[in-house]
Amino acid sequence: ASPQRRLRLLRDARKVGPIRQGGLFLTNASGYRVFVTVTEPDDDVPRPAVVLVPGRDKTSAAFSGGIYPVTGRELAVRGLRAVAFDPVGRGRSWGHDDFCGSEGQDSLRAVLDYAHARRNVLPERSGVASFSLGLSLAAPTLAEHGGRLSTAFLLDWEGPADRDAILRTGSLPPAARAALARDPDVFWRHREPLPFIEELPCSYVRVQAQNDHALGVRGADGALALLAAAARGSAPCTRLNDNPRDVAFRPDQKGGLRWASDSLRLLSPFILHTLVALTAEEPPS
Repeated sequence: ASPQRRLRLLRDARKVGPIRQGGLFLTNASGYRVFVTVTEPDDDVPRPAVVLVPGRDKTSAAFSGGIYPVTGRELAVRGLRAVAFDPVGRGRSWGHDDFCGSEGQDSLRAVLDYAHARRNVLPERSGVASFSLGLSLAAPTLAEHGGRLSTAFLLDWEGPADRDAILRTGSLPPAARAALARDPDVFWRHREPLPFIEELPCSYVRVQAQNDHALGVRGADGALALLAAAARGSAPCTRLNDNPRDVAFRPDQKGGLRWASDSLRLLSPFILHTLVALTAEEPPS
């Protein structure tokens, strides 16, 4: 982490007191053990939780090393309970990585069930923050289970919108290529975020720079497509960065929109501030 992030962490740590971190294993529907890391204030006061979803090939360690704009400790010192996990087949979790398929999504479902059921968590003010390709885990899982759990929001940092964007972000691993060759329709039906965003039962907040971390300037078009899908769908609230809420912007409006920074130094406080604000909001009636 940068010196600015370390300094900010030390400053904010004085406000909330001691922080604890622990690991545990959950079990998904297939019987695979899913490793979870919880970083939180060392108390039992009911607080909002944020479930952190890593991107391609990443594990829960991505939220402790500073490679993403948010770490579990940065959330904990702001009074939140941060829950990160290793998707099936990655890190310390069992099974094989099915490239954000049904097993990976069910590992997130198990984590959400756990987080929402904790007695020191306020479930109606808790949500999910997905990073990059983590959107392919978060969007389908929340479309199916978010309503049952009363998940409050999905914050999505620069996740690819569709199959073309996913393929542009990098080559598929061999097992995913084989599954795609067997049945392309089935493969993409489980992994393409765009159709699921329209079914989100929670608020959708997209954080997007004009120069996307993986897609360059093309990422902004995907962001607008996802925002439009959420706006016409079930989401009670939508927002792109700190632009006006509940507006589906047209591609020709891109020049007049406020875009997030592509500098991690500036992006980190923006996302942290946004997550704190989202967890403080009353759920829509």
